[in-house]
Amino acid sequence: MSQPDLVLYHSWISSASRKVRFCLAEKGLAYKAVKVSLSNFEHHSDWYKKLNPSGVVPALLVDGEPIVESNFINEYLDDRFPSPLLRPTDAHALYDMRLWSKYIDDVCLPAIQKHNWMTNYHPMAREWTDAELEERLAAIPTENRRHVWYRMARDPYTADELETALDILTDMRDRIEARTAAAGWITGSAFSLADINAAPYAKRLEELDPTAFDPDRFPNAGKWWRAVSTRPGFVAAKIENFVEQGQPDYDPDI
Repeated sequence: MSQPDLVLYHSWISSASRKVRFCLAEKGLAYKAVKVSLSNFEHHSDWYKKLNPSGVVPALLVDGEPIVESNFINEYLDDRFPSPLLRPTDAHALYDMRLWSKYIDDVCLPAIQKHNWMTNYHPMAREWTDAELEERLAAIPTENRRHVWYRMARDPYTADELETALDILTDMRDRIEARTAAAGWITGSAFSLADINAAPYAKRLEELDPTAFDPDRFPNAGKWWRAVSTRPGFVAAKIENFVEQGQPDYDPDI
């Protein structure tokens, strides 16, 4: 069976995009990468919202059909291209992997976004006029994202909010420390989507706190992070420095 035509609409700094690039790399799948400029609001444009009505990246086109939501995209890829297998075969371990991935999206994503948005978007959004802000908000399809963009423009996150967000990410690290004690991986005895889905958040935590995975203090999480971040798939996915990848001229071949 020939490989379908894969086109990934993504952003270099998007955690969800990073998860999918990591999965594609682990699968050894060839794809065309199309950068969606978040700072130019391409993800809120009409053409992109036809691919992903939520107006967020990534979107993966499979023979022209869009697949959205990063966790679902990665499971789709594991279903469609089962070698190498990236999910546990045991029913309870599979449930645990999915529960972990939901925790990453529901708890860790909002925390990391507070730091990311303040770094990349607050300096731009605070300069908008009220009319410009209204125009930007009108193009955003979800109430949650409209609220965040309003905050970037008029009510930025406080130091206390950012500290609380960092605490959530260090708690993620503590959970990884506990989970990897038995077999070295987050779920079960093998590298899986649980590890892939956590990797962009671990990378960003390390940027915010270079001691976060200190192997002397966190031997299990430190060993896990070394194992994940040195995988050829991680390197190929270019999960690199957030600030550098957020620059307009950052667009390496992939």
